[in-house]
Amino acid sequence: MATLTIRNLPDDVHDALRRQAAEHRRSMEAEARVVLADAVAARPDRREVGEIFEAFWASSPPKRPGEPEGWSGVDEFLAEKRLEAAWESEFITSAERQTWLERLARFETSLDAVEAFVATRVPAR
Repeated sequence: MATLTIRNLPDDVHDALRRQAAEHRRSMEAEARVVLADAVAARPDRREVGEIFEAFWASSPPKRPGEPEGWSGVDEFLAEKRLEAAWESEFITSAERQTWLERLARFETSLDAVEAFVATRVPAR
């Protein structure tokens, strides 16, 4: 049989496992074995998990009104974060940030355009 060492177990989890082991009149080690075995047995097999992920990735979120084909919500999020970081670092003004955020909301710009704009405002090192 294999051996497992668990480091950095949160104190509250350790305490709960200790109490649960005492309730079941087991050692903590025996209780941990039962808990892990039950958790693994309750999991769907890998084929079912794979099917769940395939179904998730096959479904796409609904498009927002005016959203162009191929628009990337991830790129939009990253562009917003770039603008926020540039504004917090005082490389761009609040008005500039707002203008670019509005352009993003109207799907009029891209992550590349935002990054190019921010790059013109960040001082060279």
